[in-house]
Amino acid sequence: MKYYVAILISFAASACTATAEPNSMPDAEVELYSSSCEMNLSMRDETEVSKWKTVLDGVMGGRSTGNRFPQDGHMVFKGNINTNGGGFSSIRRVISRGDMSGAEALKLRLKQDGRAYRLTFRTEARLRGRSISYQLDIPKTPKGEWAEVTVPLKDFRTSIFGYDVTAPPFNPEEVREMGIILADGVDGPFQIELAEISCTSP
Repeated sequence: MKYYVAILISFAASACTATAEPNSMPDAEVELYSSSCEMNLSMRDETEVSKWKTVLDGVMGGRSTGNRFPQDGHMVFKGNINTNGGGFSSIRRVISRGDMSGAEALKLRLKQDGRAYRLTFRTEARLRGRSISYQLDIPKTPKGEWAEVTVPLKDFRTSIFGYDVTAPPFNPEEVREMGIILADGVDGPFQIELAEISCTSP
């Protein structure tokens, strides 16, 4: 089952700067540093919520459910995991090339349910023509409480259809899709709520 879930995780994923002392950087470098990664995705905007699409294990014959919707100024993603023939539920959003340029970490404001969620990314990186999945665990927070977590963009698991592969270093400038997935091999309901995703320092 763990092997099958790993394959499904990878399938779903497929379907910042150096510091310096004050005044030590030339003017051109200061301008570059101050303008790096200004991405800030606020779920207060229902238009932003509409940009996230649900991807379920039904694409592999599974029976898990999931849906995302706006509620009280944030996005709710909830459903049910069924590991009988499947085992994942996810949402994902297209990212314009360059929107994450210079990012070293992402800050998420969210409310979790104690289950193991992951961030997934897809860039231009490919191996034998197949897109490489870059995956990071989202740190767990107290169940049912709003919290902020910082996820450094390093130490990725890189895989293709569940097989670990040696991949090029993660390039935030090339990110073209970002997602959140639950595929922890546990049957039952889930709910995660998301208020904001923005770039930050690790």
